[in-house]
Amino acid sequence: MGISRVFPRLSKNVILIAGILLLGLAVACASSSDGDAGSGNSGSKLIPQRASVVGTVDTGQKLDAIDMEQLFEMFSSGLPGENEGFDQFFSIDQLRDGGIFGDVSRADIFGEITDGDDLEYFGALLHGSFDESKLIAKLEAVSGSKLVKRAYKGTNIYYPIDHADEYGLSILDDSTFAVGTGGAINDIIDIKGGDVDAASGPLIDTFEELPNGLFGLALKVPQNFGDGAGLEAIPGLGDLPLSLDFISSLDIVGLSGDINGPSLDVAVTMDFTDEKAAESLEGFIGGIVSLASGFLADSDTAGLFADLEIDRDGTRLIMKIAIPVTDIPGLFGDLTSITGSESSTDGFSISPPGTPEIRLLPIAVGVEVPIQGSDHVDEGVRVEYNSTPPTSGEHWPRWADCGFYSESLPDERIVHNLEHGNIVVSYNFANPAQVTELREALEDESQFGSWGVARQYDDIADGKVALSAWGELHIMEGVSPGEISLFFDAFAGNLGPERVAC
Repeated sequence: MGISRVFPRLSKNVILIAGILLLGLAVACASSSDGDAGSGNSGSKLIPQRASVVGTVDTGQKLDAIDMEQLFEMFSSGLPGENEGFDQFFSIDQLRDGGIFGDVSRADIFGEITDGDDLEYFGALLHGSFDESKLIAKLEAVSGSKLVKRAYKGTNIYYPIDHADEYGLSILDDSTFAVGTGGAINDIIDIKGGDVDAASGPLIDTFEELPNGLFGLALKVPQNFGDGAGLEAIPGLGDLPLSLDFISSLDIVGLSGDINGPSLDVAVTMDFTDEKAAESLEGFIGGIVSLASGFLADSDTAGLFADLEIDRDGTRLIMKIAIPVTDIPGLFGDLTSITGSESSTDGFSISPPGTPEIRLLPIAVGVEVPIQGSDHVDEGVRVEYNSTPPTSGEHWPRWADCGFYSESLPDERIVHNLEHGNIVVSYNFANPAQVTELREALEDESQFGSWGVARQYDDIADGKVALSAWGELHIMEGVSPGEISLFFDAFAGNLGPERVAC
């Protein structure tokens, strides 16, 4: 069962989008044209309003070290359906020097993501030098199939005779070749003729704001993207109590890449409609990367995740990573093995042999605090601790019963709970609604009744929640059920000199 099963409605769409961009990247890498590397993302001039994903590839930079044939085959094998007819007219050889599209200078792509499994509406614009009659003759020659011609507003559109409903081709002028499905070619012609406006709005703004470089891609996230999203479908991750609620607030994703010496510098921007969702993802992504580093068997791939940079500006999350150009084919192979068969273990192991899964969880949440000891002191004696709230140290003989307290409990009492392997939730909320929110989140946490104590605590800032275990501390802003559950799953009943459930 592959990772793409997390979002079953979009899995095939994602494959196609990646494939379309890869097709453009193949053009860029295989062609000999000296494109203008500083031209920026100007490929939106002929993009239809219907598009919810748009991208461009600049051929001024080349990835000679990449085996594009290998990646092209990955794309082709991952396409949903039979993809009948398309591979008759397009292959990696046609994109190489001397091929039909060997002098392409830029490739622009677009598409529309819907609720269905297939990306039914997409198009690609190749910019170079084209002679219509010669190009059509060459395409028919290499495919061994006839193309039929239909005119639309004075522009010829060509269709494969055996698959006329699959897609169309058009030479818009001597410098622009278009291929598309679902009426995309007609829409391009309408824009070029001035009959309708090209795409505009936040998606195009994000696309045009992407840094200049080898490629850029912007995606408008469908409203139902988060429906049914969960980690249950991923072997070994189904038990992680990670909330994916933030996905419903994800609005636009941008992706850009640029060659920097021996590396491909990749940047991802994620725009959310809710700043809290962006903050929540920022807090989790580092831990999830650590988890991924733990179960990716290939050390080079795991090292890439360790070098991931994460930053946030309001509702926008920005992630950057440098990928050695020579490692890209291997990286694709490692990642595609995740989407392979249920029994596949090539390059991907959920847990290293002999490593309990629970050992991976502390990587994602909690900061280790030095242990101070575990001796008892008389009731009423005050103890100085090395953290606020404490995570270990001397304590009173009597512990607190598990449960949710609206009042404060002394540090010296709850440290005894920590000694038992309990989790202590300390909160400071001036807003009663946040107290209610926390109470409800803890009621939903299955382990809280047996291992949890929650108390009001003035020694942390207003609006903060501190999660404590023996020698572990995690402080968060507001109430995050996912972080709470992850902390309980990692530490409840697992730490402390004694293991005593309530």
